[in-house]
Amino acid sequence: MFARKRLKFGPACTRRRWFKALAAGIALPLVLGASGSVGATAFPDKPIRLIVPYNPGGITDSLARRLAELMRQDLQQPVIVENKPGGNTALGARAVASAAPDGYTVLFATGATAVLNPLLYPKLSYNPDKELLPVARVAITPMVMVVGPNSTYRALREFVVDAKANPGKFNYASTGTGSSLHLAVELLQSETGISLVHVPFNGSAPAQSALMGGDVQFFADAAGSSMALVQGGRLRALAVTSRERLPALPEVPTVAESGYPNVEVTTWFGLMLPRNAPADVANRLNVSAARAIADPSFRQQFEALGLVVPPAMTQAEFVRYIGKERERWAPLIRAKNIVLE
Repeated sequence: MFARKRLKFGPACTRRRWFKALAAGIALPLVLGASGSVGATAFPDKPIRLIVPYNPGGITDSLARRLAELMRQDLQQPVIVENKPGGNTALGARAVASAAPDGYTVLFATGATAVLNPLLYPKLSYNPDKELLPVARVAITPMVMVVGPNSTYRALREFVVDAKANPGKFNYASTGTGSSLHLAVELLQSETGISLVHVPFNGSAPAQSALMGGDVQFFADAAGSSMALVQGGRLRALAVTSRERLPALPEVPTVAESGYPNVEVTTWFGLMLPRNAPADVANRLNVSAARAIADPSFRQQFEALGLVVPPAMTQAEFVRYIGKERERWAPLIRAKNIVLE
């Protein structure tokens, strides 16, 4: 018997060379990668870039960095956060949409990225349906409807009754036209028949200051942003827009408990890839994200900050969820004729 020679073929090995080698009696090592192709290495075999389309230091950035650390442990490769803010997440989304669809460039997306921006911008620099692939939902954030510390209102219904009797009397703050915080109050107005005056600000901090100073009378803020001010007595929470009460604000009723079940509003955080990424690579990242959000320390950390960490979704469930969210917001945005340039 002749001893068989062992020859190694790298990723460039073609099908023809493979079968010629077999015919010659050469034993070949078989390596199947994440895409299932012969000669490919298992995914991931190098660091992954996680593009966060927000500035460093905020709750979105903190959420992304904690997720990246837990996924690093699971994937056994670094997950490196890169902040790319601007354009209401459009700059980061464009960067990922233009990247190689190999799973090594991932977008930390929000509801603005895949739900609101396509409805608000006639000319968007990316197409989420054709250029991005939903992978995993990570967390959701409800809003908390707040008034200033000297306000006479103790319940959302009290404010609505007074506002309905005095159309145009009350100002409400938002973090900008078309933001989820703006749309939450537009939805409240549509459901209750009240008429408020919109005063947009460049971020939550100036809006909170205006509310505390009495320049505006109402604000639907991200729960994580107003949490400390509510707990410290500098703002008063009338209701939360989640389906259930928040563990961090157990005494604050939901909008449904306040009599307005159709004003349930949350926005989400999740992972997206370039559209043509391999299905098994997307599935591997979905599984890794699911393991990360199942970590008790992850849930405890972010639920204490006003976020909700729901059960993990499959990739298909996440796709359907995004579609339903867009269907929900499209009629309101059209009816209010909200268009951004």
